[in-house]
Amino acid sequence: MMSAAKKRAGFTLVEVLLTLAILSVIMLLLVSAFTGASRTRSGLISRGRDFRQVLIAMDRIGTDLQGAFSTTKRSDSAFSYKEDRLSGNPAATLTFTAFQTPSSGDGYPPVSIVRVTYFPKVGKDGAHIELHRRQSDLPFIENRIPAKEALIVEKLKGFRVEFHDGNGWQKEWPAGRSQTSLPKKVAIMLTDSRGEEYRREIALHLSGQDSVIQSGSRPGGSR
Repeated sequence: MMSAAKKRAGFTLVEVLLTLAILSVIMLLLVSAFTGASRTRSGLISRGRDFRQVLIAMDRIGTDLQGAFSTTKRSDSAFSYKEDRLSGNPAATLTFTAFQTPSSGDGYPPVSIVRVTYFPKVGKDGAHIELHRRQSDLPFIENRIPAKEALIVEKLKGFRVEFHDGNGWQKEWPAGRSQTSLPKKVAIMLTDSRGEEYRREIALHLSGQDSVIQSGSRPGGSR
């Protein structure tokens, strides 16, 4: 007669099925954990990329604005701002004249006065906006030099600007003021693809100074 120990050798079908069920649950949990970690990593990378491009854009706009000027002697040097909405997102066009350090090796003649425009476009996906920068060299001289245009930041949900006139923040400019007046400060607000808004305030050092534009040099510089 076969012993009881030999009869219990191996596993029953129920035990095998139960083991497979437990292993399936464990594998499902592991896959879910790895998938979640991968999604988290992708989200962090995307968030970091959005932050970097917003930071770079704010640095670029801030550098331009620090050299902004306007003079009553040239009405075409006026600082202007226009609000708009693109793809349901707040957008704006900001235009101003600024002193800028000449760059070299770009195929353009060296200049120190430029006309800068930051303007929005609808993004490729139709749901976001892009912020572009256009620079016109020698803005007070009739010339055929084409304006330089570049994409500054993409996949935005908003681009807004506010202005400090010395008493408080305003949402319009010039709004009843002189066409060639400058605000004391400008606040740039960019909203990334996730809806998070970033704000930076830039002081306009030449605000209140009616800069005389003759040689294209900064006030106080050599002529």
